[in-house]
Amino acid sequence: MTDSRIRSIVILGGGTAGWMAAAALANRFKQGTTKITLVESADIGIIGVGEATVPYIKEFLQDLNINEVDFMRATKATYKLGIDFDGWSKPTEKFIHPFAGYGARIARIPFHHYWAKMRAQHKAQGLDAYCLAVQMARHNKFALPKANNDIELSSFNYAFHFDAGLFANYLSGIAQKLGVKRIQANVQQVNQCPDSGFIQSLGLDTGEKIEGEFFLDCSGFNGLLIEKTLHTGYETWNQWLRCDRAVAMPCASTLAPASATRSLAMDAGWQWRIPLQHRVGNGYVYCSDFISDEAAAEKLRENLEGEALADPKFIRFTTGMRKKAWNKNVFCLGLASGFMEPLESTSIYLIQSSLTLLLNHFPNNQYNQTLVDTVNNNLRIRQEKLRDFLILHYYANQRQGQTFWDECRTMSIPDTLAARIEHFKQTCQPQVDELDFFGTNSWLAMFSGFNIQPNYYHPVVDDFDAQLVEKELNDIAASITNTVKGAPTHLEFIQRNIIG
Repeated sequence: MTDSRIRSIVILGGGTAGWMAAAALANRFKQGTTKITLVESADIGIIGVGEATVPYIKEFLQDLNINEVDFMRATKATYKLGIDFDGWSKPTEKFIHPFAGYGARIARIPFHHYWAKMRAQHKAQGLDAYCLAVQMARHNKFALPKANNDIELSSFNYAFHFDAGLFANYLSGIAQKLGVKRIQANVQQVNQCPDSGFIQSLGLDTGEKIEGEFFLDCSGFNGLLIEKTLHTGYETWNQWLRCDRAVAMPCASTLAPASATRSLAMDAGWQWRIPLQHRVGNGYVYCSDFISDEAAAEKLRENLEGEALADPKFIRFTTGMRKKAWNKNVFCLGLASGFMEPLESTSIYLIQSSLTLLLNHFPNNQYNQTLVDTVNNNLRIRQEKLRDFLILHYYANQRQGQTFWDECRTMSIPDTLAARIEHFKQTCQPQVDELDFFGTNSWLAMFSGFNIQPNYYHPVVDDFDAQLVEKELNDIAASITNTVKGAPTHLEFIQRNIIG
């Protein structure tokens, strides 16, 4: 067999997607046998409002041997223990979706079975009371989880809030040190093989022609290669996820930074609030059928905690996915691959997981349809599962009398989501598998937060005296309360360990 390695990769577009791809690929091809070129335009703006992440980002940093403290200093980052959903179930109710579990197993049976029984008898608090990460976030506290902690009660994970522009710049420096060539130019022509339709080169306005064997399209909503050139097609999900616009506006910090992303339900969508070291990221994601751009911007401005630091930035989108992420010799990432509204901070996760899947199935210079189909099918399943998780947030709301929310609550939902809800009601166990990013604890957070209760709990629970179970639950909640009291505030932790 002869050496059939790909020798040239071209990435179109910078921003978070482009520079994550560049850094990951350069790290993978350290031996220097593959030339990696990134082409980005100074004339095309970067969306750059996605500033909240999920814990999976830490694996990306570890793969690149990035020191977490250095990274946080460079990107003005803060910590994130979960997402605080304010007013989603009912206008006066809150719940937090944490990166953590609840309680502790008793007799090998998951805690939530005991909780379900006691909750039905009004002898248990809300599920939030039995999660350390939730209570830390609720009280604006933060501490790093203890290494190798086997105690389920006190284990939790964390992610980051960071400045997306600084993150892209940070990765750009790393990628270029690893050998990535950066070219700042506009693409004027995409040249294809007349027989196969494969991309052969990009003609730039500088007069250069950049040839490549494999191309990554990170050109944003534009999708210059994957869509405008290859006409791959787009599948929309706006029949379930009605929001189609966002307005973003940073503001000055006047409050101590929260250790959770805030997601506040609004009349026609929801508002995010993301605390950074130097400012606060804000945005209103809304459905244009129910509010105008001008009114949305005004509502957002009214809810800023400090002085606005920029004019409102409007973004139009259609929630959905490209019909194929990998088409011919083009693989798309980020906004070029689709859009999942930032309700659960999954945009960077999708970039990262897609990159990981590509690297695990990386092609040689002989086209392999099985590889392509495997990756495309895997990505489709993952994104449909994410889609269903997001739909649940809208469908399960109890905000009576508001047109947007009433329509969401009464809409038809995908059969896959309906089956998940019913499975939980009948088994007290969320139905998840290896392609679900959001696991058991995440679904429990949603079901509990929206008061979707099971009709069943494991019969072993009835082997225990109800008073003893009630005492065990009270002891768990009390232990968490005491732990939280002794933890530093989020601001104190950052000042001591990050800012210095």
